[in-house]
Amino acid sequence: MKLYTADFPPNTRKIECLLKAKGETLDNIHNLQVIHLDLSQHQQRSEAFTAINPLQLLPVLVLDDGTILNDSQAVCDYLDSRIEGNGKRLMGSDTLQQARITAMTRNAEFHVLYNMMLAFQHGHPARAGANTQVSGMSEDSLARVKKALPYFDAILAQHKYLLDDRLTFADIVLYIGLDFGRIMKFNPKDASVVGEHVARFYEMMHEKFGKK
Repeated sequence: MKLYTADFPPNTRKIECLLKAKGETLDNIHNLQVIHLDLSQHQQRSEAFTAINPLQLLPVLVLDDGTILNDSQAVCDYLDSRIEGNGKRLMGSDTLQQARITAMTRNAEFHVLYNMMLAFQHGHPARAGANTQVSGMSEDSLARVKKALPYFDAILAQHKYLLDDRLTFADIVLYIGLDFGRIMKFNPKDASVVGEHVARFYEMMHEKFGKK
């Protein structure tokens, strides 16, 4: 297998965090060749990579039979089911678990991570030449995050994680969204901004998955 990835993007961090939760690292996976692309050099736009993923997005997992998975959720789902690690299944081990985790993951993705990424794309100086930045979009996206956070704070007031007291992929996605917000000066440790229980959750997750 070949995994095309990069160090910075939130979607590639999903894989690293998922494997870490399973007690594994990218370097320890048998038969996995990891190819890091330098986004600052626009290597994702190269002819060779575009032939693999015309969308020019990361991550991409190419299986031994040539099957291409070019979506972070799909890559994580595949690796979660195929890599035993410590035996933990972050995506769920039965139909009901899988449905609940998918629903919560989608909530965290759409309401937090996606809006943080929009805020970055439309408000950070580093993206000024990479895409058309729409005035006010960054502020509106951060406002949507803040509007959604009480929903997650209420859940975390009752449980350690988003789905009872068990770490799942939904927690990883919410954490990555909150952590990515720091580049836009959004402080996920500030309870007055994110809520008391979201702040506690972030601190706990950052201890587990934060960049050292």
